[in-house]
Amino acid sequence: MRIQQQSHSMYDQPIPTAHDVDWGRVYDLPIINSDDPLQDTKLLLKYGVFTSPAYYLQGIQGALNECYIRASLIQRLEYAASFLPKGIHLLVLDGWRPYKVQMALRASFANFIQKNYADLSAYKQLELLNQFVAEPSTDVFKPSPHLTGGSVDVTLCDDQGNPLDLGTAFDEISTQSYSHAFENTQHVSIQAHRRMLYWSMVQSGFSNLPSEWWHFDYGNQLWAHHYNMPSAHYGVVSLLDH
Repeated sequence: MRIQQQSHSMYDQPIPTAHDVDWGRVYDLPIINSDDPLQDTKLLLKYGVFTSPAYYLQGIQGALNECYIRASLIQRLEYAASFLPKGIHLLVLDGWRPYKVQMALRASFANFIQKNYADLSAYKQLELLNQFVAEPSTDVFKPSPHLTGGSVDVTLCDDQGNPLDLGTAFDEISTQSYSHAFENTQHVSIQAHRRMLYWSMVQSGFSNLPSEWWHFDYGNQLWAHHYNMPSAHYGVVSLLDH
């Protein structure tokens, strides 16, 4: 059911500044696996949620031409969409991610950082890398977040599915990609868009990765860590399981 939100006062609230993720603490959390299935985000089109599989469109080998997430995330995205003003929609860019694609992204991002942040030490380069792309892992105790089906990359778009300006490109390695980066700015429309996205998702039960305004989690270890849950309920999952 689509819930029409009458007030958008939540968009007056600043996005809080958050610390970078401590992956060691994230992966310390146990996973009590749920059998919640993966579902195609195209199911959400009837609720005004668009899908544009970013990595497939970029031609990354192994990327899927559809986006899949756990069924409970489908329900929560439907709810998140109901908070948005008329004419503004959610646009899903990525969900469940094959291990092969995670490896390709990690290598690509590492190469970019080595070239563009050559002044940083190897340790600092690795720290930066870890804030923008998780280490590829099929380890049942510490899986890559997108491999759980509990992560979704999402932005905002207009009625035709055209992306709105949120200040940086999707996957841009920049301090401006941090969710709170436009809180002290003259770019009022960017600030408003970020707040709309952030608060509609958080009000729907998602957590946000502080370094990526587009990345949200539900049910996996990142989400459990953010909300101080004793355990996660989404571990490694495969499309072949469904």
